[in-house]
Amino acid sequence: MKTLKLIGLLLVSTLFITTSCRGPQGEPGRDGNANVKSETVVTKANDWSWDANSCNWYIDLEWDAIDYDIVDYGAVLVYMENPNNDFYGWHQLPLTLYPNDQYSTTLETIFYDYGLTIFWTNSDLQRHQNPCNFYNTNIEFKIVLIDGLTYSKYKNEDLSDYETVKKLFNLTENEIIR
Repeated sequence: MKTLKLIGLLLVSTLFITTSCRGPQGEPGRDGNANVKSETVVTKANDWSWDANSCNWYIDLEWDAIDYDIVDYGAVLVYMENPNNDFYGWHQLPLTLYPNDQYSTTLETIFYDYGLTIFWTNSDLQRHQNPCNFYNTNIEFKIVLIDGLTYSKYKNEDLSDYETVKKLFNLTENEIIR
């Protein structure tokens, strides 16, 4: 009797499974890459912290997608839009800006499991003005995460150019305002 009930249950389950897969074909989705993630982060003046010991500004950004595998085998690419109107475009960090002929500003990153830190250091170590206040604007960063296998396939591409990265991986614009 148990066997008969089990066979009946199996037949009814099979009937539901085979009939539930019918319906109109949906619209095709946009091509993308599930192994590449991208975000735009807009920073405001109050997001930056001053470190008097190192004489630099920094911002900590937490993102769960920056995991052990990305840090050790993949790539964490950070780009900044130059706040100085001299030239437009997204530039990969580390980056040195020359706001005038008196000094320079260097931006560097470190990344770790579940986050990254961006450091903003002025060459003369005397300019302690907040970066957003100095440029009188919010400062935007684009962060792109590439898993190890995908990164290994594109090592010969110019990943320092954000527009190339955007096209290679079909990135969409996701903006996070802190």
